[in-house]
Amino acid sequence: MTSTLTVCKSCGNNFEGKYCNNCGEKVYTEKDKSLLHLFKEFFHFISHFEGNFFTTLKTVLFNPGQLSMDFCSGVRKKYFKPLSYFLLLIIFYLLFPYFQGLNMTLGAHISEGTHGRYALQATKKVMQEHHLTEAQIIQKFHEVSERVSKFLLFILIPAMAIFCSIVTFKKRRPLYDHFIFSIETNAFFLLWGFLILPLISLLTNQLTTWLFDQPSPLNGEIRVLFMIEVVFFIYVFSAARKFYHLNTFLSIIFSLTFIITHALFVQFVYKFILFYISIHLVH
Repeated sequence: MTSTLTVCKSCGNNFEGKYCNNCGEKVYTEKDKSLLHLFKEFFHFISHFEGNFFTTLKTVLFNPGQLSMDFCSGVRKKYFKPLSYFLLLIIFYLLFPYFQGLNMTLGAHISEGTHGRYALQATKKVMQEHHLTEAQIIQKFHEVSERVSKFLLFILIPAMAIFCSIVTFKKRRPLYDHFIFSIETNAFFLLWGFLILPLISLLTNQLTTWLFDQPSPLNGEIRVLFMIEVVFFIYVFSAARKFYHLNTFLSIIFSLTFIITHALFVQFVYKFILFYISIHLVH
């Protein structure tokens, strides 16, 4: 009995069976083109997405370092891919604009001590080139930077991965492992600082306004920043202790330097890049 060879429409490979042994492309039949099959694929995607998403969310929130441990040791099937998960969180963040997060107004950039002079000169140049009034450039800059600031969060991942690789060089882990750890910790930073805490603040603000006719005590930039950093420190401490197998003292030192480096990177690098990209996209 002779077998029938199929030519893969994606890569041109000759193979037997339903799947190409070179690229994995499936041979589609008339049955696969039915509406019933289309709905089956949709429900499969939803159930698979929901299971992986909530498993990853639960692990990131309540078991610091476990996602990194599992993913780097080969336990991956039950999780969302870390980088895809981080992107998904950013999309949620785009839909939840209650806090401005790491975004800054044009005036804040200009008054910034590190790049304020450059920001002022660049702003004047853009105003002249595009004949914009002060009110117009403020509005346009806000519209651009609001989007840029969220997707720019991706640069925190390589920055903190490099930091981890330097600080824990004696552990001799590949850079890939540090990237996974950086994604996990920054995913929690995004979840806690820009999604969960704003939601808590919003709810408590509405409650205290209704009960006591005054805003929530959680409001205020300093209080919010303090709560973000304290909880983030605790998370990084627990995650580093598990993932890097550090003792309590070294975990504290690691976490402190991690948080400080993270904050400095945001303050001096992230904000400058945010301004640079945003001002050059204004037209």
